Amino acid sequence: MDGRVVGFVLTLFLVGLNADDDQLKVVKAVEICRFCKCTDGAVDCQYQNITTFFKKEQWDLLKDLKPTNVDLSDNFFTNITGIAELPIEVLNLSRSRVEWIENGSFKNLKQLRILDLSHNRLTAAKLGPHAFEGNYSPEEYEPLPSMRVLNLAYNDLHSLNSDLFEHLPELTELDLSGNPLGIIDHVTVIAISSLPMLKVLRMRSCEIKDIPDKMLHTPRYLERLDLSDNLLTTVPQELQETKNLLFLNLNQNPIKELDVTSEDNPGFPRLRKLQELHMCNMAQLRRIGAGSLSGLESLSKLHLSLNPRLTEIDAKALARADDIGETYVWPPIKELYLHSNNLSEIDSNLIARWDLVDAIDVSNNPFMCDCTTQWMVDILVPIVEGTKANSSAMVCHEPIEMRPFTMKHLHDIHRTMRCVDKYGHRPERDGAILMGTLIGVLLSVPIMLSLMLLWRRGYFACIGIRGPVDVSRAFYKRAPGDDNFVYNNN
Repeated sequence: MDGRVVGFVLTLFLVGLNADDDQLKVVKAVEICRFCKCTDGAVDCQYQNITTFFKKEQWDLLKDLKPTNVDLSDNFFTNITGIAELPIEVLNLSRSRVEWIENGSFKNLKQLRILDLSHNRLTAAKLGPHAFEGNYSPEEYEPLPSMRVLNLAYNDLHSLNSDLFEHLPELTELDLSGNPLGIIDHVTVIAISSLPMLKVLRMRSCEIKDIPDKMLHTPRYLERLDLSDNLLTTVPQELQETKNLLFLNLNQNPIKELDVTSEDNPGFPRLRKLQELHMCNMAQLRRIGAGSLSGLESLSKLHLSLNPRLTEIDAKALARADDIGETYVWPPIKELYLHSNNLSEIDSNLIARWDLVDAIDVSNNPFMCDCTTQWMVDILVPIVEGTKANSSAMVCHEPIEMRPFTMKHLHDIHRTMRCVDKYGHRPERDGAILMGTLIGVLLSVPIMLSLMLLWRRGYFACIGIRGPVDVSRAFYKRAPGDDNFVYNNN
């Protein structure tokens, strides 16, 4: 009786899920689904300790399930072999110790859009263009028509085969992060430059020292570029080839300064469409000179934070002289992040319209609270408050007398700050110095008078200091009383 009840309940449950008997039989018959979870067009094989990649015959049994998303990540197979014709759109093969891919393994996946091969053991010697070839036609191998995203991050690629992407002409996103590319060689340049439709390129943590010429010439549609955590000491001038670049990440690179007058540390080339720039966590960055960012005409989001040595951002770092050269033009900054640097001040002319900024963070800087930063107290604090940021983190660091105060407090009490003169004198200390001098004078007068009185009375004779009476007696001597003294006046 209990068995019948359980069976009846199970039947109702399956009917509620709109699952017919034929589909249930298919699921039970599919060998892959004994290892994985097969539901709603998805096959989840993550963390199943799979040591051998499924055979083509096993994949073929999934046809009736019509899977579009297959996840085989975090397993232990080293080789990838051919997959049967399936409507898979997203295939995740990451973190599975993959070392080798059989030629044409993905050629039957005509709808494959995203392929994730990250965090494996692929090398340049074992990763060739035939791994991504499509079906064979009488003339040549066809490309994978739908492939748009390829993730090769965190493998062991020191270089790329020059023809690696010849079967992926429509690729729009490529991730090479975490590969030890180092100096980008000629064949790697050819490989990357062969992707005309590329829009997103990630090369984070690749030990890159420079971006070679012509590498970014062909990808005319490139919009997002991540070069963070590399060994770049200057801003790559090859960036000028990216005519449609919208986003650039240069975080964690050992760039020391930006100076348009320097050949060793030039500023940015002209990137007319760039909207967002990241230069954070740069341990060596100290200075951003005038005009260094002037080529970024459309910049709306600027991230310059967590740079412990950054002490100077020139007032005209973003300003661009107009065609006549009589006036300056600034980019339309909407978001500005300058927190946790070593800035003593922020110039009011850094951007044109502070009132149009939607998000701003300038906290945790050692600000000098004097007349040069008065505008920050009067104008910037209300703007920061208006964006709901923490203005209380705008703290005075110098002069020492101002350290207890925040700029918000100074704004609330309508404090007018004095100027530190060119000799480094601190006006805030004048009152204390004058008071100390006055007290010193008032105390010294009675002390001196007391010492003079004691001296006149001879109280210091015991230490060899005679009073005025003893001194006068020492110099007095009575005339001789000899009557026979004869005055001889020759």
